[in-house]
Amino acid sequence: ETAAAERVFTPSNALVGLRLKLRCTPGDGEQRYGPAREVESSGPVEAGPGACTFDARHLYTKKVCGHGSIRAVSYNILADTYAQTEFSRTVLYPYCAPYALEIDYRQNLLKKELVGYSADLICLQEVDKSVFVDSLAPALDAFGLEGLFRIKEKQHEGLATFYRRDKFSLLGQHDIAFSEALLSEPLHKELCEQLAKYPLVQEKVLQRSSVLQVSVLQSTTDPSRKLCVANTHLYWHPKGGNIRLIQIAVAMSHIKHVARDLYPSIPVIFCGDFNSTPSSGTYSFISSGGIAEDHEDWVSNGEEERCSMSLSHPFKLLSACGEPAYTNYVGGFHGCLDYIFIDRNALEVEQVIPLPSHEEITTHQALPSVSHPSDHIALICDLKWK
Repeated sequence: ETAAAERVFTPSNALVGLRLKLRCTPGDGEQRYGPAREVESSGPVEAGPGACTFDARHLYTKKVCGHGSIRAVSYNILADTYAQTEFSRTVLYPYCAPYALEIDYRQNLLKKELVGYSADLICLQEVDKSVFVDSLAPALDAFGLEGLFRIKEKQHEGLATFYRRDKFSLLGQHDIAFSEALLSEPLHKELCEQLAKYPLVQEKVLQRSSVLQVSVLQSTTDPSRKLCVANTHLYWHPKGGNIRLIQIAVAMSHIKHVARDLYPSIPVIFCGDFNSTPSSGTYSFISSGGIAEDHEDWVSNGEEERCSMSLSHPFKLLSACGEPAYTNYVGGFHGCLDYIFIDRNALEVEQVIPLPSHEEITTHQALPSVSHPSDHIALICDLKWK
């Protein structure tokens, strides 16, 4: 028997094969106790996966960083909805052991991974609603993180943002669905009118269920420090560069509305799976502040779907983790699709936690695997206020 002082218990290898019993005795500290209640685990303790791709990274993130710093994580965790299809099992991830694609297995691995990062901000994409409610939110809550969830329109998965309670409090949430915002917000009137000239593209943009999660946080130790944390997952299709440009234009206008109009000049951190490599129009638009109407991405799906326009935004954004060789590694593709963009006027990079080595990633051919719960790799960096 073990008396527990912590909310979290990690079984040792000696307990593999045994069931766990939890006995709770309520008490009020005045030596008055109620009847004990017991609950038993439905199955036995199973052996963990052994060495994981994130073990070496955890050596850099053992402790929560100081109050002047912010450790941010961005991670597409691979929704169960997509991992468990026949297509995924046979075509996308045939190299992955079937049990390692199961949601219970991946959730446990994921909790182990995320908890070990001791992060202040975590932006996740492809989060199943049930995974958020039943698994991630309670687990991260036990480690001091508060979670916010935004589901995609007409889908079972969405975005989650977690923030460390003793470092931040939530001032407001300003989430949008791109298609809905484009149609209904006066903010996007001009873009909407331009897009109307290209009915084929307009229809595609409006069919997408992509959302943008925007949370405004305030530092608990220095209330003058506020932060606009945006999180998104853009349209995935390889030829959808033009659609992503429209989506990111809506995102930047909305972020400008929040971080310039609603909360004058607060710094921005913009995380996500942008489904865009560093050579794309989307990446170039975010980092340079503008895109020309003759950019090749306007014809990413051929001339009949051209929708040329010139766009701009007022932010000075920098990819905090640079441009890794890849953040997504599957059998048929690898590339850099995920970023943590930071406001270079207000924030600077203290350290970037190195990504797993190519050798670690390819130990089991590709991702996901028994030692890595997603087909993407988490980006992690420590930022500090300027």
